[in-house]
Amino acid sequence: MIRPSDIIYLGRSRFQRSHANLIQLMHTASGFVKLGWDVQVILPPWPRRLSVNARLQELDVDPAPELSYSQLLHPRWSFWPFIWKYRRDLRMARVIYTRVARISLALTRAGLPNHLEVHDVEALSQKDQIEPIIAHHRKGLIRTLIPISNSAAQLLINAGAAPERIHVAHSGVKLEAYTGLPPFDPANLIRPRVIHLGKLSQPRGLKIFHYLAQRGVCEISIISADKDSIPNALHHPPVSLSEVPTWYARSDLTLLPYQPDISTAATMSPIKMFEAMAAGRPIIASDLPTIREILRHEYSALLVDPHDLEAWAQAMDRLRQDRSLAVRLAANARAEASNYSWERRAQGIARAMGL
Repeated sequence: MIRPSDIIYLGRSRFQRSHANLIQLMHTASGFVKLGWDVQVILPPWPRRLSVNARLQELDVDPAPELSYSQLLHPRWSFWPFIWKYRRDLRMARVIYTRVARISLALTRAGLPNHLEVHDVEALSQKDQIEPIIAHHRKGLIRTLIPISNSAAQLLINAGAAPERIHVAHSGVKLEAYTGLPPFDPANLIRPRVIHLGKLSQPRGLKIFHYLAQRGVCEISIISADKDSIPNALHHPPVSLSEVPTWYARSDLTLLPYQPDISTAATMSPIKMFEAMAAGRPIIASDLPTIREILRHEYSALLVDPHDLEAWAQAMDRLRQDRSLAVRLAANARAEASNYSWERRAQGIARAMGL
């Protein structure tokens, strides 16, 4: 099942579900392939009726890494049986990569060096995983820690991680999927179309969307399985990742109203932010430390108090009145997006791992 490879990427993401973790995993692995590395991605099993090729098209993954599954990677087995069974094969890989702390720790039990991508440091602390991760990192068994934000990196350093073996890898975007989008038209800001793709909840700014819909200052479309989550908004069923750019093409403005109480606020790197940048539309976003790592106020976005409902409406009014500012924000965001392609993300990670 496992053959000698440059990179073996072990995950627990369910291939049939379009969660952000699967999107990031598959596109990062695709980035490794683009750079010429031989990559095997091994996941838990998916339904037999699922067409792998059709699923890869839905996820817009091209080129695709070699993809296989193992029943032993199901979380119910704690990953240890998989590693015990394939430990000799795993030793043949140049690097073993995972974004699952439990997999990384199981690998260390078998004496297998690995590289761990870190998303939520607080969650690791709550699960009593941060101390063993740091201990194995300092010993060299977890060779590189790869946090998805500078804030996460600092938390790891504060916990005792070796700074010289930390590499920050923010999320990314498939830039070529957005190259054909029509240019931003500031004339549409009279009553802008705002598109939100994905689940809406209070931590993701549901209250902001409610307020703006009631004010009638924009036309809101929600692309989600949640029906009628916002009165006066247009609702559409979920779409595949390959269709996401076409929805951004219909938008005039992007809102990223993440709230400070979202569970990942301290360390997040949301894919939606990079998609919005690549789409070349003006962005209004919450003024949070992890957002400020990427977006600069009045340069590539307007950053506002996430709690202040009226501040969001005022930011929209400002763009409506100052079209030159809106054009400048959109152009700068699109230009900055070039720094965050999946291929560039993969290149930085590969370099950090010594490939």
